[in-house]
This record gives sequence, C-alpha cells and structure tokens, in this order.
Amino acid sequence: MLTFFAGFIGFAVCYIAAALCGLREHPVWTGLIGFAGFLAVVIPVNLLMRKKLEKILKKVQSTLMSSQDVLRRKVTQIQRSFAGSPKAMQGLLEKEQAKTLKDALAILDETKPLFRWNALAERQVNTFRAQLHYQLKEFDEADKYMKKAFMLDPVTVAMKLARQYMRGEKAGLDKAFKKEVKPKNAAKVQILCALYSWILVKENRVDDAVAFLATVKDTADSDVLKMNWEHLVNGRAKQFSNSGFGDIWYALHLEQPKAAKAPQQFRSASPFR
Repeated sequence: MLTFFAGFIGFAVCYIAAALCGLREHPVWTGLIGFAGFLAVVIPVNLLMRKKLEKILKKVQSTLMSSQDVLRRKVTQIQRSFAGSPKAMQGLLEKEQAKTLKDALAILDETKPLFRWNALAERQVNTFRAQLHYQLKEFDEADKYMKKAFMLDPVTVAMKLARQYMRGEKAGLDKAFKKEVKPKNAAKVQILCALYSWILVKENRVDDAVAFLATVKDTADSDVLKMNWEHLVNGRAKQFSNSGFGDIWYALHLEQPKAAKAPQQFRSASPFR
C-alpha cells in the first residue's frame, strides 16, 4: 500500500537525519525519531484519503436519497390521478430506481484511485457495491463483492445469507444464523430473525421455527416476530408473514409485495458511523 511506502520513506529520512546529527550512537533515539517521521507521513495521508472517500460515499447516499424523494412524488401524482394500473406503476418505479442505482455504482468508480492508499477503502466500497447490485438483482455481481466486503450491518448480512439460501447452499445456514443471532442482540438483528424463521417455514421445519422464535420474540421487540410465533404455535403456518417489516424485507427479493408500493428506502452500512 502506498501509504506505508510513503511512511517508510519518512522513517528513512528522519532516521538518517538523526544519525547525521550525532545520534548514531543512540539507536533508540534514532529509531524513535524515524518512527515519528513514519507517523508524520502516514497519519495525514490516511486522514486525507479517508476524507476523500467519505465525500464520495456521501455523494452516493445523497444520490440515492434524492431519488427516493423524486419517486415518492411520482407515486403520489400517479395515485392522485388514478392513471395506470398498479402493475404499470410498479414497473415505472423499478425502472427509475434501477437507473438511480446504476448512477450510484458509477459514482463509486471514483473511489478506485484511493484503494492504493487506504487498505480498508476497497472493503468499504465493496459493501456499497454489493448492496447496490443486490437491489438491481444482479446477484452474481453482489456475490462477488460480498466476498470482500464488511459484514457488519444486519441488512448486508441478511443479503449474504439470503443469497446462500437462493443458491441452495442450505447446509451451513443453521450455523451461520446461530452465529449472527443471539437472544440478547435480537432487537438489533430483527431482519435476520425474520429471514431465518422464514427459511425454516419454507423448508417445512415449523417446529424449529417455533423454537427459534420462542428464544428471540421477547427480546427482539418486534410485533411481527411475536405474531408469526403465535401463528405457528396455533397451527396457522399459512398466515406466517414478514410483510410487516416492509421495504427492508422486500429488499431481500425473496418475496414480492402484493400491491405496488412506494420505492424502498435504501439502507447501507455506513463506514463512518
């Protein structure tokens, strides 16, 4: 990485300068001065690269949020005029949103020169890319970027595990969910609780779904999870539904909403929280 290379040059310059100033016989002091030269280069460069990366990522988020406002106004106008069928409106929204997501991906290309300077920049950007490609249903591309992305945000983790299920890789799902979901953190990972219980029901493992929801329903602080548990306990598996989670659930592309909805609000793991 160029940052450390530049830091090494700073170390060498300060080390040599200290030696020439008569500290040759004091290797500890010479080393400390050299290390100070290393930090004097690395810290400002990292801060500068971080600032540039943050500016680009904020530009991406601004583009996405601005698009949501425009699409909501369009939905309102269409609904007020009663023009077009719900299916046609949904098609229009999806087309507009796809354009916005592709514009956001194009903006992310501006980050590529920073990868040589910041070791974490590429992973931060890959997290955004994975989410955007997932929203576009470009799942192969999403899979590629998820392999080198930060898996810190519950939505990103849910996308990764949903893809694992889509690919039919079910063997390791139980272990993966148990790693991510604990009763004490259920409130923070509600979407993962919803996803795992949905998969269990889809796989006709209703008893397992009941047992799982029983461990998280009280700490997850979710009426949807509690209601799903009640449905399953009382033999109403057909009434199990995660629709109450709204756009965050439909963003996983495992189910489609029954009626045209306003565009889903994009959620991502901001690397600057």
